[in-house]
Amino acid sequence: MSAALLRLEAIDVVAAGAWLLEGVSLEVMEGSTVALVGGPGAGKSLVVDLVLGLAGLRAGSVYLDGRNITALPPLARQRSGIRAAFADPPFFPGLTVGEHLALAVAGGRLRSRARARLAEYLPEVDARLDQPAEMQGAAILRLVDLARAMLSMPRVLLIDDLFPALGTERAGELVRSLARDGYTLLLADRYGEAVLDHADQGYVLAQGTIVAEGAPAALKADERLLATCAGDSSAYAETLA
Repeated sequence: MSAALLRLEAIDVVAAGAWLLEGVSLEVMEGSTVALVGGPGAGKSLVVDLVLGLAGLRAGSVYLDGRNITALPPLARQRSGIRAAFADPPFFPGLTVGEHLALAVAGGRLRSRARARLAEYLPEVDARLDQPAEMQGAAILRLVDLARAMLSMPRVLLIDDLFPALGTERAGELVRSLARDGYTLLLADRYGEAVLDHADQGYVLAQGTIVAEGAPAALKADERLLATCAGDSSAYAETLA
């Protein structure tokens, strides 16, 4: 069996005496799409930040292609091929959409191949390259941020809460296209059923703990999934006990 491209092993995160993540372990195989689903406050965005090196941990390890990267700072992880599209994407006032994207590509300029990929995946962004970023709506800014992460050709692409931002149809279309072209994806999202429809493997997170994992169809068949993604942190109470 092939080793996972990205692996989290027994991750604990504690802040101000509160356990934010406890014993979190998951694997993302190369070329696969993995869903990490759960309700608001479950810890999904924290997992994304932790993989990026933006959050510290109390215990556990993060591996990329078998290499322990737990001690690597964020920039070194980025250079190793880990990128993310954020739930609340940053942008720089005064820059156009195209200038934002140029920051992510080698040489700082969108060349023909990058423009072709952009037009194929995200025509909404391609049509706005000369427009100021601060003039764009929330959904377009999410797409700009996804384009920035995608155009860097990452080894692992983390996407946080894309389905609520874009709607299930457009988000699903994008995920299918990325998966078809070989991107390795970790989708952290509260739209559990919709995201699992596009995943090869799924994990359910509640109160900072993985309470279920396995085949997406099996996770969707469990009526507790909808409850926990809607914010009922007690839906998997017997697992958390």
